Amino acid sequence: MPDTTDDEKAGLYLYSVPPPYADDEDEAGPSSMGSSASSNINAPSTAAERQSFLPRGLVRHEPDSTDGNGNTSIDLSTPRSSTESAAALQREIVQMDQMDIIEPPQLNLLRPSISSRVVTSIQKRLSSMGRFRPRMPRIKFPRITLFDGMSQRFTFLAAIFYSISLNYHTITSTVSNAFNKRLESLGNPLLIKRLSIVFLLTVGMWAIVASDLIPLNGTGPGYSLPPRQYGINDMRRFFFQSVEVELLSEQLHSLAKIPHLAGTSGDVAVAVQIQKYLLDMKTFDEVEMTQYEVYSTFPDASNTALQLLSRNGKRDGAATFEVSFEANLTEPEAVPGMGSQEPFAFHALSAAGDVTGHIVYANYCTRKDMAQLKEYSVKLNDSIVFCRYGLVHESLKIKLAELYGAAGVVLFRDKASSDMVSYPNGTAIPEDAVQRGSAGLRNWAPGDPLSEGFPSTPVSARNSKENSTALVHIASIPISWSNAKQFLAALDGYGTKVPSWKTNFDGVDAWYTGSEDGPRAHLVSSPVEKERHPIYNVVAKIEGMEQADQIVIIGAHRDSFCYGASDAMSGTSVMLEVARILGYLKSGYSWRPRRTIYFISWDGTEENLMGSTEWVEDNIEKLRRGGAAYINLDQAISGSVLRATGDPLLESIFLRSLNYLTDPFHNATLRHLWGKKQVSYPEGDRDTLPFQSYAGIASIDLGFASPGGFPTRTCFDNLEWMNSFGDPSEVQVGSKLVELEGHFSKASDGNPYVYHKLLTQLVGSMTITLCDEMNLPFDFAAYARAVIYFANDLQSYAGQVHLDISKIREAAAELQKSAVAMDKWIKEWMDEWVIMAPTETAAMAQHRFSRNSRMINFEKHLLDLDGVPGRSWFKHVLFAPQQWPPADPESHKFFATGTLAAVRDAIEQGDKEEAQKQLDEISAVLLAASKKLVN
Repeated sequence: MPDTTDDEKAGLYLYSVPPPYADDEDEAGPSSMGSSASSNINAPSTAAERQSFLPRGLVRHEPDSTDGNGNTSIDLSTPRSSTESAAALQREIVQMDQMDIIEPPQLNLLRPSISSRVVTSIQKRLSSMGRFRPRMPRIKFPRITLFDGMSQRFTFLAAIFYSISLNYHTITSTVSNAFNKRLESLGNPLLIKRLSIVFLLTVGMWAIVASDLIPLNGTGPGYSLPPRQYGINDMRRFFFQSVEVELLSEQLHSLAKIPHLAGTSGDVAVAVQIQKYLLDMKTFDEVEMTQYEVYSTFPDASNTALQLLSRNGKRDGAATFEVSFEANLTEPEAVPGMGSQEPFAFHALSAAGDVTGHIVYANYCTRKDMAQLKEYSVKLNDSIVFCRYGLVHESLKIKLAELYGAAGVVLFRDKASSDMVSYPNGTAIPEDAVQRGSAGLRNWAPGDPLSEGFPSTPVSARNSKENSTALVHIASIPISWSNAKQFLAALDGYGTKVPSWKTNFDGVDAWYTGSEDGPRAHLVSSPVEKERHPIYNVVAKIEGMEQADQIVIIGAHRDSFCYGASDAMSGTSVMLEVARILGYLKSGYSWRPRRTIYFISWDGTEENLMGSTEWVEDNIEKLRRGGAAYINLDQAISGSVLRATGDPLLESIFLRSLNYLTDPFHNATLRHLWGKKQVSYPEGDRDTLPFQSYAGIASIDLGFASPGGFPTRTCFDNLEWMNSFGDPSEVQVGSKLVELEGHFSKASDGNPYVYHKLLTQLVGSMTITLCDEMNLPFDFAAYARAVIYFANDLQSYAGQVHLDISKIREAAAELQKSAVAMDKWIKEWMDEWVIMAPTETAAMAQHRFSRNSRMINFEKHLLDLDGVPGRSWFKHVLFAPQQWPPADPESHKFFATGTLAAVRDAIEQGDKEEAQKQLDEISAVLLAASKKLVN
């Protein structure tokens, strides 16, 4: 988006956003001054220090140190999750192959029966006694009858019981009369009895509620009545000081210790570990593991091969070929001693194939590249196309090659720059690393390819593979550069020379497209295929106390093609730390958020955003009714540069939170480092997609990245890379390599995990604001500005196809008016509330609830349930990925291809009338939604 000054933006924001510092010449390096912002990075190291820090108004609730069952609640400094359970998991997983594909019958272990739980409990208690594990003998106890023969053995007792039974009525009558006479001296006996009964019933009901024998909304283990509310600033400061670097390190090391491809035993082991961590806190209202059964594929090394076939003469007038090179499709061992556990590289959801064809090099395999091959008269039918990752998602490259008639596709990863140094000496991908990927067409429809538009529960119906719009139909595999250069070098002299298609790796002298009379490739790929295979999301919930149907969600995907230290265990560790602290606030301080919070670990994201998509489809009614916001953490930490993509409604919340956080390497606040940038439009390849484009929920994806990228989706994305380059103890700032000095919290491995901690604090601040601010702080003025930018960008994208954008600009102006009216109402409400504080009248509360619902419903009103033409799964008229996004690698010009997709698709098809029609319809929807916001 174009830069605007903060003074210009300040008049439009609903909430004030302090501008960045004017002085950009601050010296890099850790600050020696104890400013409040920079001190956030130095958390107290002990529980006693943290308790002494408690902000004004945040009071420790001591009676809640035990829950309703008498269990001690979790202490902030010693979560019951970490070392013991992680060590037990490691002992367990070394005994099994992490690439074993979990079959449904084996997963019954996740839901043990009562009898098995009893046996397991007995075994655990016996094992704690030592190595000796005696068998429990079966003891048959004799039948005991208390009163049999009593009259013969104890005649005096029998006589007493007999006497009492004969005189029962006389005795009770005497006692009752004596009691009534005593009551008559005090007043009316009947009235006193009735009051006594009412009193006893009241005490009994209170005891039932307080003990949580009957769970009610707003009650639960570790929770006392009534719930407490604290100031947003007090909670934010407490949260910042509560982030534990040691716990972030423990989570990251434990979760990224093993490969965990979706649907394998390693993935399930990590899911069980996360579920146990959340359950052991005993602070959440619900913790569950939800199962979906999806179409999945798995690598099969024994049925995958790639050979270079070179001409060696002619026979009977036809050219003959021989194998001159066979690719080694395995990565070298990335973690010492784990080579046998590291999964074989493949493309998830790729079709099987055994094909031979002439080799064609197609650069990035964009539409421009393929059109250029046509101009060069390069035959693509029955070819094996080689191309590099980048610019567009790999599934689009495979689909495009399929549409051009190719028989197979081979992808390799290039360095971002020829100056970059490969790992282990630098951040770039090694030459012999293999980047995995997915052939799932998430731009057509994310989620399970066989259950488009409905959840793939174990009992749901299924579509056929032939009718799926999200599957490709040709084989594809990934290879390393060390293998790819052998094939590309063999094209020397065949086809057209294109020097601009040179990669940043060395090894090829001249760059040719290849031709039909050039060398060939033999590609074999036969992945293991499962039409119904279980995946698991882990879901934890803190119920809201005021508008519980309004939902804030924090999510991070769990599955990875290998270890996934950055992608995606860094995001998972951040999410779990946010969950731990907010759960502790609930159990230890009787806090309840105004709105419900979900913490979710997604499965199957790498395949086709499966876990998040299926969960959204499964819960679509409540999400479209009350889904407020979604925060996603994908590839959360891979460098030191803050990035944010998402809905403009969340921009001011994001910018406000940056003011409270300081990067110690740069000696500046994150707001200062962010500068005049704006949150980019939502991307279509992350778990934000189903929330934004299908459910109409404002979504944002956050993280710290490396400008040159990192070895994502390879086994080199591991803990060693993370500690060396992803979140290191020293960072390059300009021309200086800055190392932290002084007192900074460090984990036991010696690393400070600065960016893990900063991201945890950023997500915590935004979550507290979203779930506990009385009036939802959505930025409709920023949304209006974004619409203007998208309209202007669309006009540039259309080029000579002139479009009339006046209607969408009018709709944006109406939204701006509504934003001003909403801002005025909130200010008036706040003025009245300040007078009434800390209470509000019922009428004030109802007005506030209504306004919050209107703000949440704004995005829902931008949904068109008929969907984008040709891709009906996508419902949002503004935010949806373009079917064929353009990319020009030479000029590096990228349009906002995740916006106004229906119009852009029509432009790509050359249909100007349809493009204008779609734009006018979108403008009408936006205009109506803008008016509904305040009318």
